[in-house]
Amino acid sequence: MKFSASTTLLLASLLTSLALAADAPPNGVLLITHLDNHQWQLRLVPSGSGQRFSGVIDSSSPFTAVAGGTTENAGGVRLWSPSSLGATLSSAPGATDSVRFSVSDAAQLCLRDTGSSGVQLYMGEKLSNAQRVKAPLALTGEEACGAAASAAPNVGNRKYHPGHYIALLRGWDTQLVMSQSMKPGVVGFMKRYSWPALEPKPGAYQFAEIKSDLAWCAAHGMRLIIMIEDKTFVRELPTPPDLNAYALRNRGGGYTAVRWAPVLLTRFKALLSAIGKQFDSSPGLEGLATQETAPGFPYTVDIANGYTAAKYRDMYIDVLTTVSKAFPTSRIFWFMNFFPIKQEYIANVAAAVAPLGVFMGGPDVMPDNPNLERKTYPFYTQFQSKMVLFAQVEGICYAQPHLTSGYATKYWTMPELFNFAKTNLHVRYMFWVHVPDPAVPGAYDWTDAWPVIAAHPTINP
Repeated sequence: MKFSASTTLLLASLLTSLALAADAPPNGVLLITHLDNHQWQLRLVPSGSGQRFSGVIDSSSPFTAVAGGTTENAGGVRLWSPSSLGATLSSAPGATDSVRFSVSDAAQLCLRDTGSSGVQLYMGEKLSNAQRVKAPLALTGEEACGAAASAAPNVGNRKYHPGHYIALLRGWDTQLVMSQSMKPGVVGFMKRYSWPALEPKPGAYQFAEIKSDLAWCAAHGMRLIIMIEDKTFVRELPTPPDLNAYALRNRGGGYTAVRWAPVLLTRFKALLSAIGKQFDSSPGLEGLATQETAPGFPYTVDIANGYTAAKYRDMYIDVLTTVSKAFPTSRIFWFMNFFPIKQEYIANVAAAVAPLGVFMGGPDVMPDNPNLERKTYPFYTQFQSKMVLFAQVEGICYAQPHLTSGYATKYWTMPELFNFAKTNLHVRYMFWVHVPDPAVPGAYDWTDAWPVIAAHPTINP
């Protein structure tokens, strides 16, 4: 019987896959092959039950070509940045999945496993004579994987207690809840404080709640990060009564302050400076956090109220610089995600405040979210050696469904979210929002994070 050329190639590929699968260990194999000076291939060879591998390849030079997904159930290949490649490979029994990439032969390459269920790594042209290796693996250059650690940002002399913090929700932010949340590995808490409650009249500050919480944290060996709300997600104005005209309804169901309005900006900086003056030296204080950069308005509302991207950029640089001076020994946590009209201005702000010791990060550890992947996550890679980074697991993250095949669970598990934040976002602080119950059946809540926190008290040393 005579076969066509395409049929012959298909049969050859199938026979090769079957032969590789027959030699594969029970949990499957990732075969890493250096094809030539510029090209590499990662090939997932499953066991009899199929398998999934998820990893990241970091390069010291931009990738010049990427191709992946040789099977129908390919998990996905994404460039997190020009020099950071994420690959999720998944295979059914008897099939393989692979990714090929090209990069300069002088590039330093490091492969990191971001959460694969027992997949063994081998390096070579064929599994029969390949060498067993372990991740993180320096594909080229002995120091490739050590470079990230040595390039860690300089934290300076300010307070620095990285690790896991519990982000408290309104109604779940009492000292009783804080006491119940003191689990192994938890370093401290981030608590939201209402601007109207702190400043009921212009310049008349009421800081008793902050003072009490800081004393409690110091007595219990915990750290406190103060977040001042200027954005709400319920029908509650975030501004003092005399400034309510500068708060507008947002798409999240609440209100956001018109942050770039000069009169509001002056008052907001005065409030933060007063908090810094009174509490910077408190032994229980880790720092102060701003809310996310996304105002939550349609662009037309932004512009109608005097918004320009340049004005918004300059406002953040002004606020973060002022607050850094007001908290000379504590940390400032800048929550960024979306920047209306000029997303690239996030990099401008980051570059301006990184020398001040400001930390950068944001809400939503959501690996399958295309907007975050395209618009926000690349800044983590860009600034990982310039700033300490953080990320927050929000309520929606506990019910984040897998959008690719090859996973044992419907929703992203807490170990998977942790590995993603650690490896792809390069964080040193991680905030877990205190979500007391799963949002939908089969999803998770913050108690599911306890084993992860206890097992990994240090995130990125």
